[in-house]
Amino acid sequence: MKIVFIAGPYTGDGTAASIEKNIREAEKYQIELANQQIGFFCAHNHTAHFSSTKGATAPEDFYYELDLYFLKKAADAVLAVPGWENSKGAREEVGWAKANGLPVFCPRTPEDIGEVIEWYGRGK
Repeated sequence: MKIVFIAGPYTGDGTAASIEKNIREAEKYQIELANQQIGFFCAHNHTAHFSSTKGATAPEDFYYELDLYFLKKAADAVLAVPGWENSKGAREEVGWAKANGLPVFCPRTPEDIGEVIEWYGRGK
């Protein structure tokens, strides 16, 4: 199985509403990939709302490092959610992927994943 790493904005303006909006937007891409039976990893849901979870005290840099570790160890490609350019973490993830020869897909909408499907080998 190939794994598509979903990169995109998470923190936004730092409010709980902005974080929730970004998690739900990334989730739309997760659902589309899952519906196509394409493997994926999305940090948005992996550590959703940890910054506001009682007892969670790890610094933000820990999460950046953790996400990059998953990218480096498990990903075969990156799907960059619209707005990724405005995210420090997503810019780093996309930059690493490009520098290391991983395909980077930039669909405009969750339904616009035809290139990912073709790359994965499930072309319609």
